[in-house]
Amino acid sequence: MAYFANRDVNRIYIHAALQAFATYGGESFAFVYLLKAGIPAPVVLLAIAAMFGSRMLFRTLVLPLVRRVGLRRALVLAILAEAATYPILSQITGTGPLLVVYLGLWAFSSSFYWTTYHSYVALLGDNHARGAQTSAVELIGMVMGIAAPAVTGLLLTAFSPIIAFGTVAIAMAMSTLPVLAGPDPTIEDHAEMPRATRRAARVILFADGLRSGSFHFTWLIALFLTLGSSFAAYGGAMALTGLAGALGALVLGRAIDLGSGFGAVRIGFAALTVAAVARVIGWPVPALAIGANVAVALAWPLYATAFNSRVYTLARQSPCPLRFHIVAEGGWDMGTCLSCLAAAALLWAGFDYSIPLSIGVLACVLGYLTIARTFAPAR
Repeated sequence: MAYFANRDVNRIYIHAALQAFATYGGESFAFVYLLKAGIPAPVVLLAIAAMFGSRMLFRTLVLPLVRRVGLRRALVLAILAEAATYPILSQITGTGPLLVVYLGLWAFSSSFYWTTYHSYVALLGDNHARGAQTSAVELIGMVMGIAAPAVTGLLLTAFSPIIAFGTVAIAMAMSTLPVLAGPDPTIEDHAEMPRATRRAARVILFADGLRSGSFHFTWLIALFLTLGSSFAAYGGAMALTGLAGALGALVLGRAIDLGSGFGAVRIGFAALTVAAVARVIGWPVPALAIGANVAVALAWPLYATAFNSRVYTLARQSPCPLRFHIVAEGGWDMGTCLSCLAAAALLWAGFDYSIPLSIGVLACVLGYLTIARTFAPAR
């Protein structure tokens, strides 16, 4: 089967399972936990924007580190640094030094993690089976998206934050094991990225960052507040977004590999745009907000499989996947930073969440236009 034919990719699946537990059980709760600590929503969004802004600076250190220790060791160091952020998060009780330390370490670890991880996947994956392999990762993420939020929500309700976020940290740290068992791909010491390739990488991920700041970070805050700032209710709502669209993602992944990748991109972006509109409409009413979150369970795997497959293929086709992702992730950080700044300003000015969430709808349209251009020569 295309899903499991590559042993190196099979190890990535194991890592992805543990990392997804940390994402859905940790990162999804991180900023609503800051709300619960008494930090106003606009300030939380400003903190997120500052974090992504600083990631652009940290990312300049990625290439020198990879040259020195190798791609695999750099990825392992990033994973361990990411795991270390969660115990710090559990001790935050408001604005202060701990919040600064947490945001700084998270900016450092995540800038290194996502750049090295995406490069690692692009190098070890197979272009002829890219859709199947990416959809399998999404399926794994959706399964963890059911279990992890429910576990963290219950732990935060019944126990102390250090127990909840400590569990997340252990899962993240354990995700180093399959990476350590895998190969260490070589990175070219000198590789020139064509200007057109750099521009495409930056613009595609910039649009996706604009979407993320609204569709992800602003939405999590809106949903948490709509559900009465309850960790249990929030965890349950997040769990409902789990597995609904996973089988569709698997089917779509095979369609990508059989040559209908552009059609998959159309379907993915259309589905995500509908889900983004549902969030704009449904956020003030708990039942509608939960329904909009369930709509994402159908839309997200379709979008992420098509989008990530295309980006990984473009990276693999470039002179150096690592340099490609350094440029691309820089664009993503800029887009997310600007989107969160806009949302913070709008909320601070007295607007409700409708307009900040509408940024995600516009970003979906922009994202489709940018990535569709990469298919033009092949059509």
